Amino acid sequence: MPAQQSRTARKRLIAAAAAAVLAVGGLTACGAAEEPAVTKASSGGDAKGEDSKGSGESKGAGDSGAGQERGDGPLSAGDTASYSSGLRITVSEASSYTPGEYALGHTEGNKAHQITVTLENTGDKKTDIGLITLSARAGENGVEAEQIFDDEIGSGFEGNLMPGKKATARFAFDAPASAGNLDVEVDLLDFTTEPAQWSLEL
Repeated sequence: MPAQQSRTARKRLIAAAAAAVLAVGGLTACGAAEEPAVTKASSGGDAKGEDSKGSGESKGAGDSGAGQERGDGPLSAGDTASYSSGLRITVSEASSYTPGEYALGHTEGNKAHQITVTLENTGDKKTDIGLITLSARAGENGVEAEQIFDDEIGSGFEGNLMPGKKATARFAFDAPASAGNLDVEVDLLDFTTEPAQWSLEL
């Protein structure tokens, strides 16, 4: 039980910090926020190889490498969102998840689904990943899918991600049993980038 309380407290702390930064950032931000470039899953292997080997293409979305594109609409499972800082975000497909006895966020009658989020820092500076948040909506009506926290899942990301390193975390969301899709948004909360969105089949 202490583990769940700790995670809930951390979630509230992140929300409070984000609200405080938003109050300041909203007054000082200027210009349009950066949209992520997209590397489709089908070309992810080749694009990743070129990003890691190319002399200038490893810096992220600022360089238009092979396999990258920009466009409206959500990403699909396995697609990667890349930012000019060098941060790359990949979200896996959703799979069924069985919450533990003391899990928070699960409602009886709903179905729980888990995803894996992988971060990669291809830039040359460390990146603070502690404020990254996820939210989700489910089904045709886009009802809020509450995030699930328990002993095995939902702790999120903490600390800094060094250049050339990856970080992986699992998240779970509670959705109506009839929902056929889960729309997931990953927000860096840095006020210079637009959140990346994925639409996952359930």
